[in-house]
Amino acid sequence: MGSSGGQPVDSPRLIRADGAIDAAGCAVSPAAMLVRQGRVEVVDRPQAIGQVDAVIEQVRGLLLPGLVNAHAHLDLSGQGIWPPAGNDFRGWVGQVRALRARRTAKEVAAAVEQGIGLALAGGTCLIGDIAGDPAAASINALAASPLQGVAWVEVFGLGSGAAAGIQRVEDICGDWPEQFDGIRVGISPHAPYSCDRSIYMAAADTGRPVSTHLAELKPELEFLQSGSGPLRDMLEHDIGVWSAQVEIPGCHPVDHLAEPLGQCAALCAHCNWIEPEHAQRLAQLGVCVVYCPRASRAFGHSPPTLPSHPWQMLSAAGVKVCLGTDSLLCLDTPDRLSVLDEMRLLMVRDGVDPLTLLEMATVHGAEALGWSRASVCLGPECRGVLLLPAAGATPREMLESAIRGDQLPQWILPPSRSISKLS
Repeated sequence: MGSSGGQPVDSPRLIRADGAIDAAGCAVSPAAMLVRQGRVEVVDRPQAIGQVDAVIEQVRGLLLPGLVNAHAHLDLSGQGIWPPAGNDFRGWVGQVRALRARRTAKEVAAAVEQGIGLALAGGTCLIGDIAGDPAAASINALAASPLQGVAWVEVFGLGSGAAAGIQRVEDICGDWPEQFDGIRVGISPHAPYSCDRSIYMAAADTGRPVSTHLAELKPELEFLQSGSGPLRDMLEHDIGVWSAQVEIPGCHPVDHLAEPLGQCAALCAHCNWIEPEHAQRLAQLGVCVVYCPRASRAFGHSPPTLPSHPWQMLSAAGVKVCLGTDSLLCLDTPDRLSVLDEMRLLMVRDGVDPLTLLEMATVHGAEALGWSRASVCLGPECRGVLLLPAAGATPREMLESAIRGDQLPQWILPPSRSISKLS
């Protein structure tokens, strides 16, 4: 089959750009990328590559790998954006529960497919999705898309409902292989205030990827310490899952779940309310953390409520921190789901170094999902290559300029299921 220019579709391409950069040491300006059979063969300065028999394409801007969104709720992509929840988490949960209760499986699948389109528009090549109910709608939609990553099937079970939660973990493993058409199928005990510790132990015992929301809410700390507060009211009166068998551990969520989290090297979302000793413990356990800056802001878990999010404390302790978006409901970009917007927030608000942001948005996210670093670096295993408008004399200056900008990324080499590499 021929291209519109008369060249075969699989002809080698030599793409020349102002610069190229990744988180593994590639930083060249000007840059040339040689692509053969849909794979990146080499990225270097044009003179280093020399003359090759290839279709030459000249583009303006910075080449960089596709991005990793390590925490998303794609099934919540069909309703647009909601007003920020602020301190009314209980009311926000009620709205989400009502939304999910009235949807059909077909509507869930359509919302997930919309989320996949928004993720691709935002430059995402790997994603960690919390699959809602029915999980098959999310898993099948992801498996049919260019995206790869992990679908964590969400599990609930508190007190007298813990046995049903453990059975749900067993059913997930019976219903789905761990590897399903480029998607890893894992387990997501929702949170320590909605799941008994026994469910976390059961999830860890499966050997599958495990993810959970951890230390997300200040009332979560109160609930685990004393069994009181707004989360107790929500569980008892709104959801009706309170029973005498509910376990109140009397400690911080990190301490409560240390054993199961350490057994499975889990990916924990948010970790908004932790202290230095918890950061040290998470590092010792080998836990990865995914930070969703705009979601934390929407729920009031960022400055000025907190002096700063503890992600830098976590990173300094040795925890691998990556980036996620959470759901479209709590974002401010109706046309995309992109960790590029999280990078932009952190650079403008907190002055974070652009190379640190690139690392969080690519290699840290890939490793947290169980994919190799090479899948999001400019080489043969790269799952996709983006182009962003940029200015500057060096690749680092171009990267800073690209992050400070406001334009959507453009796919130079879109994600392909023919390229996949687990770690």
